[in-house]
Amino acid sequence: QQRFEATFGLAGKGFPAPQRRFAQAALSEVLGGIGYFHGRSLVQAAPGERAVPGAEAALFTAVPSRSFFPRGFLWDEG
Repeated sequence: QQRFEATFGLAGKGFPAPQRRFAQAALSEVLGGIGYFHGRSLVQAAPGERAVPGAEAALFTAVPSRSFFPRGFLWDEG
């Protein structure tokens, strides 16, 4: 809490304690959703065709919720 206040100075700007706690929780969630992923995706060219491994790729991304989105998606990063 001390480091958060030293960085953002919300108490010094007059924000009440509940709003400061909310800001800390929001920042924690954003930072917790950042991840680095590396590997191949399965790619399906047309409906009914068999999916094949795509090119090897790396992805540094943030997801909105780790429990619902355990990995990033390349199309979100376009």
